[in-house]
Amino acid sequence: MSELGLGTMTILKHGENEARNILETAIQSGIRHIDTADVYARHEVERVIGETLGQERKNLFLASKGGNELTEDGMRWNPIPSYLDAALEGSLERLQTDYLDLYYIHGGTLEDDLDATIEWAKKQKRDGLIRRIGLSSIRPNVIKHWAASGALDVLMTPYSLLDRRPETLDVSIPIVGRGALAKGLLTDEGATRLGDKGFEAWRKEELASELSMMPEPVQAYALEAAKRFCDVVLPGASSVKQLNETIHAFETEVDEEVLDRLLARLPIHPYTKHVT
Repeated sequence: MSELGLGTMTILKHGENEARNILETAIQSGIRHIDTADVYARHEVERVIGETLGQERKNLFLASKGGNELTEDGMRWNPIPSYLDAALEGSLERLQTDYLDLYYIHGGTLEDDLDATIEWAKKQKRDGLIRRIGLSSIRPNVIKHWAASGALDVLMTPYSLLDRRPETLDVSIPIVGRGALAKGLLTDEGATRLGDKGFEAWRKEELASELSMMPEPVQAYALEAAKRFCDVVLPGASSVKQLNETIHAFETEVDEEVLDRLLARLPIHPYTKHVT
């Protein structure tokens, strides 16, 4: 049975008080899987989570990510083990915990020394600083290399009714699906979220037509589809109101036959980049 988690990238959008309220509401609602990353709001999200969780930490499944190094004007990819040592240490300190239930390497390319990164992650697991090794990636070639290593415990990748590419991956490990609501397109605000560039492989015109035919409530159907494929469904939230709407949609029963027909109609666009 799929679990609802909380992605925290945008919890600080309306300030620290709202961020703390989001976290507390999630915990009170029974959400136990809390996901973050050191780069979110340039370390500030991790700090707020650490300060908010308190004694609840022992009852939660806490995940973070490293590999994107902050710079003065943004970030750069840095998978070097010496940097990852510092990144993990910083995350543990800000999150006020001695270990992480799951730690993702946040990205990667075949040009990296992937084996060195994998060995680094295995050592952290042996030392007890992390309980599970994760990869957060959309690149099939990188995912394939990690999966072949035998070290990978969890894969995080985008998955939604509008982006079903992960269904073509040949992996047999737990999937944490982010982006189930497709940047708000699969909510009641979908029509207002549709931009001129469309979404992923979808052109604006064909996507507008498809959105107009979505069953209601669209958010519940979108989350139910993600529940079928993903072990953990990981929507984000920038307000308590938004979080409560997501929880309600996740718990709403949908017509399974309608969903079956919807999935049969929607295309599974193939990966076109980073395949080999």
